[in-house]
Amino acid sequence: MNTNDKNLEPDSDNMSESSEEPKKKAKKSFKVSKVIDFIKRKTAPAREFMRSGRPVAMIAEILLGAYFFSWIVEGYTYGRIPAVLCYLIGTALIALASEVLNLALKIVFGAGKRCKSYFFIVAFVVSFSAIGANQMSEFLFAYGSCFLLVLAVDILVRIICGFVRTKRFKQIFAYVVLPFSIAYIVAFSIFFFNDNFGRSRVEFYEQIKRNEVTQAAGFDEFLKDGAFEVASLSYGPETDADIVTEIDYTIFDSVQNRSGFDAFMADVFSDYDFEKVPVKGQIWYPVGKTGCPVFFMVHGNHDSTVPSYLGYEYLGRYLASNGFGVVSVGENIISCTGEGNDKRAILLLDNMKEMFRQNELSDSPLYGLMNEEKVAIGGHSRGGEMAATAYLFNDLEKYPEDGNIDFDYHFNISSIVAIAPCVDQYRPVNRSVEISDVNYLLLHGANDQDVSSMMGEKQYNNITFTDDPENTYMKSSVYILGANHGQFNSLWGRYDIEGTMNNFINTNNFIDEADQKLIAKAYIRAFLESTLNENDTYGSLLADVSEYRSYLPETVYVTNYYDSRYKTLCSFDDTTDINHSESGAVIDCTGTKTWSIDTYSRGDGGEGDDHVLMCSWEKDDDSSKAVSVEVKFPVIDISNGSLTFGIADMREDTEDLEESFYYTVELTDENGNTVSVEEPTLVYHSLAVQLYKQDIITGRYEYKHQLQTVVVRPDSFEQAEFDFSNVVSMKISTDGSEDGEMIVNSIAYRSDL
Repeated sequence: MNTNDKNLEPDSDNMSESSEEPKKKAKKSFKVSKVIDFIKRKTAPAREFMRSGRPVAMIAEILLGAYFFSWIVEGYTYGRIPAVLCYLIGTALIALASEVLNLALKIVFGAGKRCKSYFFIVAFVVSFSAIGANQMSEFLFAYGSCFLLVLAVDILVRIICGFVRTKRFKQIFAYVVLPFSIAYIVAFSIFFFNDNFGRSRVEFYEQIKRNEVTQAAGFDEFLKDGAFEVASLSYGPETDADIVTEIDYTIFDSVQNRSGFDAFMADVFSDYDFEKVPVKGQIWYPVGKTGCPVFFMVHGNHDSTVPSYLGYEYLGRYLASNGFGVVSVGENIISCTGEGNDKRAILLLDNMKEMFRQNELSDSPLYGLMNEEKVAIGGHSRGGEMAATAYLFNDLEKYPEDGNIDFDYHFNISSIVAIAPCVDQYRPVNRSVEISDVNYLLLHGANDQDVSSMMGEKQYNNITFTDDPENTYMKSSVYILGANHGQFNSLWGRYDIEGTMNNFINTNNFIDEADQKLIAKAYIRAFLESTLNENDTYGSLLADVSEYRSYLPETVYVTNYYDSRYKTLCSFDDTTDINHSESGAVIDCTGTKTWSIDTYSRGDGGEGDDHVLMCSWEKDDDSSKAVSVEVKFPVIDISNGSLTFGIADMREDTEDLEESFYYTVELTDENGNTVSVEEPTLVYHSLAVQLYKQDIITGRYEYKHQLQTVVVRPDSFEQAEFDFSNVVSMKISTDGSEDGEMIVNSIAYRSDL
């Protein structure tokens, strides 16, 4: 045999090994099969025991799911159907959905899984509330906790039915899992129904030491109801209204020509006549006073069966007792039909037109009440966004979306109040609303669980001031720890979302509703007094809360302020030049890992289009290491003025830091002299909040990053040899010994106070 023949001979060793492989696999498979068969034999009684309760368990699951679903039915039927019937409709819809899923499984896999179909449909319905409330944060926890609830209910009912039907009580499996099921249901119920979760973040931040500041005299009296007796009038299309109004708007053709399921349900169940759009609201006014400055207020998108416009009575009566006329406009038809904030704005302006018409009629109860030269408008939630749109529309001749529709308003609106507004839900000709030369007040709660970030700050930044020597305009924003969305309205209250979703949000960290309303009254009146009545006695509240803390509820107030007297040295929007500004200022940073122009992230869900100077640094063993932002500029005179900038901490590990954010401000004059001050304004680290109950269990925090305006004046510094009339640079420094990140923005000055 030649060599080639030998190579063709089979390798007996390899053949032996390859033949052994299938044997090993078969043997292993046989062992696994035996184990499975053994388990099946041993668990057969338990499985049979559990199967005996399956039909009742499916019913229990449906009833559980209906509890979490019936509020949706109530919403679509506008509260016109009794709650019990909504619950029964919910059970029917869940059963129908489960049967549809079971049928789909039969078609796809050839066999139905009715029990599993019911289980997973109910698990989805229950978890929808948790996931919706948490706005998709910690999805797995939200879904998993609800999945386990349905599983625990399923097991509990099966075991009880098993005992009843089989009369077999020697079930080790049942006695093992029964306590766990009961314990989980109890624990979930405590979690679901109990609002007293977690420690108060307000109390935590109140521990932080503040500089002692002399408190503004007399502000306690300012917060009380005034000397005027208050009267109230209703207006609307109802025959029992004090002033009967009715207007049919051609611009609202889309209201009359609606289509789809929502429109069908509204037509069937709501009380609205969609052929007409009502001019409707409530007026509060001081008895015996004429020529009152007037404030028009509009609610946002809420349950349209609730008369939301009446929820601002506390504000209307307070302002009226102090000499203002207040009109709260009802726009539930917009909430009902889902029309945009452009239509909401038009409806406000037409309400204003009707009120001013009544103001001119000698036989009207409103005759002479309002000073049409002193007008402010405001809104809450979508109404807050709408207010800026209404101001824009007020000066236009045509509707931006249809030039065939004429506008003819031109009211003398000088001030806007926005409470927890959204932004950009309406964008005229696909652009953000940009307005100028108007006073603007923005209030927002850090615990808002509807508009979860301070979206209105984008509108705040989109308000500009021209160089008008005859008029001064200002804008102020206040971020309030512990304030939520709904407590600004008496009829919205403590819960910011809907139905069973409310049971998953953390309300324990809220300030009291009375305190939240007091804050709104204080800031809104101070704003209106300053901008409508030119009474600046307490106007400084809008720039800095320090002098007013002892009068206001204890919480954190983060304030941003700017007025038309300031001249900008550095702004980081609309530029790519990181170290030069149009004013001639030069910016430099030291001690940083990186510094750049970046978008401003306000916290979870809060990144916007605004740009800031971002500085980050890493931990250093040198405890004296400083991180500095230095701005050099052409000579400025602040001897009778001030320098200002915005600053915010961007760290996200600050929940246990019991001190303020440390920083210093150093000025240099033309002669090289320097003067410095530590923490001229209290700046907090990133505000750590827990908006949802599950955050307390998982230890998760949301970090709210909000710019605080810092103002330094000559009297902010210890007296030294320094020429405040020839300042050439400002340096902002902070401790760089630990990892950190901060943002700086809007560096400006004014020469006169």
